[in-house]
Amino acid sequence: MREQSAKILIVDDDARLRELLIDTLNTIGYNADIASDGNNALQKLQHNHYDLVISDIRMPELDGFMLLKKIRQHYPELPVLFITGVTSEDMIGSANPDGFLAKPFRIGHIEQLIKDALSKKHSKNKHTFRRVMIVEDDDLFRDMLGEALQYNSFITTAVEGGKEALRELQYGKVDAVITDIKMPGMDGITLLKEIKKIKPDLPVILISAFFSDEDILKSSSDYQPAGFLQKPFEIQAIVKLLDSLPTVKQ
Repeated sequence: MREQSAKILIVDDDARLRELLIDTLNTIGYNADIASDGNNALQKLQHNHYDLVISDIRMPELDGFMLLKKIRQHYPELPVLFITGVTSEDMIGSANPDGFLAKPFRIGHIEQLIKDALSKKHSKNKHTFRRVMIVEDDDLFRDMLGEALQYNSFITTAVEGGKEALRELQYGKVDAVITDIKMPGMDGITLLKEIKKIKPDLPVILISAFFSDEDILKSSSDYQPAGFLQKPFEIQAIVKLLDSLPTVKQ
């Protein structure tokens, strides 16, 4: 892919700046698209392929920092550039975007930043690591499992309940879900059924200290999990199970 054919998503609540950027990027040969805010950007990312995101920081509801966090969770290979006129370089640096522009900026500067960001993207390791969502209300266990999977080269998103998991699945892509069964609010069996209604091919692994394999088969009926592990379990057991799952096209 030539750099100039790259598709770029511009995220800014300022309509005038959005139009200026899209006209400029289209003129110099990029394929530019726009989103009016962070939530609109996540919706577009769910349904379209982009090679780069350029986002303002100060936006209502979902700001640039939160948008970057979600992109890092669900689209870890996607470069993000910040544009801002108010936030300090220290704050931007701690968020770790792939570059930033201070308003007002020169077109030549943004063109160079785009080339640098795309160049870094193409030089990254080509291996696709499986993206795993962990749903667990026990903070300590959730953190420990997330760290152990990251150590084994998985990219993890961790949430504490079923409703939050379903919200995250609306905006991001994962290759598998690991969920505890016994949780307040929505339990793991119910979450399995809800996931299968919207993403029937997405593998869901159930974990529990209170259920047996036989209980799982009875409870989940038509919605079968991709696997079940009884707590406590060795981390290599779940790594082996994840490695055996097919990659899901989403």
